[in-house]
Amino acid sequence: MLDIQNYIGKPKIVIDEVSDTNTIFCVKYLPRGFGHTFGNAIRRAILGYNSGGAITGLKIKGVPHEYDTIDGVKESALDVILNFKKLRFNLDINHEKINWVLHRFSGVGKYDASSLRLPSGIDILNEHEYLFEITDPSIELIVEYRIEKGYSYYSIDFLKKRESTLDSNDIGILLIDNDFKLVEYVKYDIDEHIDDFTGSSKDQLNIDIKTISNKITPKQILSFVGEVLSSYSNLFVFDEAYIDKSLLTEYGDIKDNIINKSSDQDNVKVKPIDVIPLSERTRNALIKNNILYVEDLEKKRRSELLTMKGVGRKAVDEIIVSLNDIGKSLAG
Repeated sequence: MLDIQNYIGKPKIVIDEVSDTNTIFCVKYLPRGFGHTFGNAIRRAILGYNSGGAITGLKIKGVPHEYDTIDGVKESALDVILNFKKLRFNLDINHEKINWVLHRFSGVGKYDASSLRLPSGIDILNEHEYLFEITDPSIELIVEYRIEKGYSYYSIDFLKKRESTLDSNDIGILLIDNDFKLVEYVKYDIDEHIDDFTGSSKDQLNIDIKTISNKITPKQILSFVGEVLSSYSNLFVFDEAYIDKSLLTEYGDIKDNIINKSSDQDNVKVKPIDVIPLSERTRNALIKNNILYVEDLEKKRRSELLTMKGVGRKAVDEIIVSLNDIGKSLAG
């Protein structure tokens, strides 16, 4: 971590579990701008690479093509495919990555995902998803579907190319493109705070995640993505490259509390004018008038500042407030 954390406080996560499927993670005390950098990376990784189980192939006995009708079933083959496409699964860590499941349906009525009988180690996450309706009591609908653990998006072209390389004799398989998505949404926003003794601003990152089922928690999703981002970031830490460690600090070495303003007042006096929160226009005006340090600014009276080029009443008011925030004031 950057050593600025020693000044703005130790990063902390506050977790607000809104519901079984919705959690807001509030990350406090990040360097200015880091909230957007961090938040955007997390959001994109969750949307693109949250890992789950989905259906990528379907076989319906007597149906060789997705545009066929199914005898005794209200929905067409395409409708059934689209309904199965919505299903999401949780596969045990030791389970096979690809699993074919055979199911026989008979009897008039509507069927949803809760009707499926799954092997041990495979759990349906959205069991209330509608599948189809059988209208003819004399027919038996035989469906075989492929449950696959994956991430990101598998296109039809990708699946076709992969089928050609697999050593299988699957005939009549209807391929289903899928994205394995386990989240309904993920969004983030940033709250910016300027209240520490240096005048440096800090970000508060709020990440809002909602999953499709209470069987998979937002914390599990975020933990997986955190591990992914961490492993990829380590690729850029080269053993032979020199790193200026004076700019870094370990998480364990950062104090839990934000540094007390009054305890560091003497150090502020020798800090450049950049350490207090001023608008770019006001800061540039002070620098052009050769006021480069907080110590220089403390020696000036309000009337003196008003005579300087580019420094007006609004700028002086801004300077007074900024100095007060760090326990300082103008002369006189």
